[in-house]
Amino acid sequence: MRTVRLGELVLGEGSPKICVPFVGKCIEELMEEAALCAEGSADLAEWRADCLEQTDGMAAAPAIAERLRGKLDGRPLLFTYRRREEGGNGSISLADYERLLSEVVEAEAAQAVDVELSAGEETVRRLLERAHSRGIRVVLSKHDFLKTPPREELLESLRRMEALGADAAKLAVMPHSKEDVLTLLSATAEASDRLDIPVITMSMGGQGLVSRLSGEVFGSCLTFGALRAASAPGQIDAGKLKRVLEVIHQAL
Repeated sequence: MRTVRLGELVLGEGSPKICVPFVGKCIEELMEEAALCAEGSADLAEWRADCLEQTDGMAAAPAIAERLRGKLDGRPLLFTYRRREEGGNGSISLADYERLLSEVVEAEAAQAVDVELSAGEETVRRLLERAHSRGIRVVLSKHDFLKTPPREELLESLRRMEALGADAAKLAVMPHSKEDVLTLLSATAEASDRLDIPVITMSMGGQGLVSRLSGEVFGSCLTFGALRAASAPGQIDAGKLKRVLEVIHQAL
């Protein structure tokens, strides 16, 4: 599996890296989260821009992202605007979604951006081309908050992300049984062995928590831990997450 570098941070090497989401509803809350992140154990941060409630927030997104980067003590920033179609709060049109990500890319305001596979192949290809022309990495993502698709469907989504040119492929799914969790972990193990890009996977909710902890065993290179508030079901405190990952790493 090829690794991906975000500044000094390398995804796909050693223990899974810990990313904390910033979910502040205003700029003041975001800056407080960034200060907490700089003092904590996270390896990188994700700004969930769809959580911002200020009406002018999207126009100011590149400037806000740059301010956040300045407070992270060298940690990389992943910019994410999660649309409602993917379980987020974002209600902007697809055209505005592409425009927003393009503006963040053009300003080089983050080391990486999350692009949703459901935005469509043409949109995805344009955003990938823009990001790569600026040296910005792309996490291509897909989320299912209702179910865990069959194993082959999960693998096909990850293979499609690689074929489109993603730097890392992300899947998040909702389990309804222990078998669902095993399906996600099995797909992760095969994808990490066969794909040439790092994979990021998680089974959400309490039932899927094991998938957030066992990435080094099954092949997921990144996991998300809560700083103040979780951005998805099943996230636990980043400090607790760090301790569990260290125990697993030492045992391998």
